[in-house]
Amino acid sequence: MTDPATPSLLTKGNAWIARIETNAFGVIYGSVTVMALLLATGHGDAGAVETAVILFGSIFAIVLAETFAKISAVAVQIRQPFGWAELRQGWVHSKPTLIAANIPTLLVAAAASGVYSLETGVILAQISATGLLAIYGYSIGWVIYGRTVPGVLHAMFTSGIGLALALVKFLVH
Repeated sequence: MTDPATPSLLTKGNAWIARIETNAFGVIYGSVTVMALLLATGHGDAGAVETAVILFGSIFAIVLAETFAKISAVAVQIRQPFGWAELRQGWVHSKPTLIAANIPTLLVAAAASGVYSLETGVILAQISATGLLAIYGYSIGWVIYGRTVPGVLHAMFTSGIGLALALVKFLVH
């Protein structure tokens, strides 16, 4: 018999599944957006800090635009003004997208310390975003099918998006 104060594996699993369900859209959207923005970064005069600010600032602007557009569209559809509750819900929905951008942004910004080059920072950011895509891809496959092989296949497909964008950046720059 288990202690009622200790959550069972099923309860823990359900919380894990709920987090995947809640965050999957934002994490995947944020990671792919990071990869797309990194694709657009060239090897010009921009320094590591400037590139990091542009990266995170662009994602923040995209998230604000998406959130405001969704809230506005719903308000028009139901013909009701939106308030703080809708803005809060929009923020909750947008947080995973911004969180997905944090590590890549920090890896690019860390290049300003001189420990590694901006180019290395961009590569590390690509690896982190692609890794996050793989983790969420696997999790989604596991939640849907409850088996390892579909999880791995989902991880390969989802991270393949990041790898494809990294390959395009390598070929273009």
